[in-house]
Amino acid sequence: MGQIINVTGTVSGEAAIFEADRSLSGQDGGSFGSIEQTVDDTTFPALLAARVFEADAAVNHVFTSSNGVVVRRSGGWTDSDVGRIGSVIEEFFVFYRD
Repeated sequence: MGQIINVTGTVSGEAAIFEADRSLSGQDGGSFGSIEQTVDDTTFPALLAARVFEADAAVNHVFTSSNGVVVRRSGGWTDSDVGRIGSVIEEFFVFYRD
């Protein structure tokens, strides 16, 4: 249940900017510097940030606002890294598969 989100990713240094085809949060968004900062937060930005941190230990910051997600990663980005984090975002609203 849920729908796959279409995402495009653009890299600039240690940051990757992911743009989704739908809103992931309100205009105020959420900013997280570690998975620990997401623990008691039940907002969509916090839940998404937790999944991103779990998917890649090199991620050190996640900011989500509306349909944009900015992820900072130590050591830069490979195409594989962008694909992995893009998949986390794409499947964020998928709760179970048919």
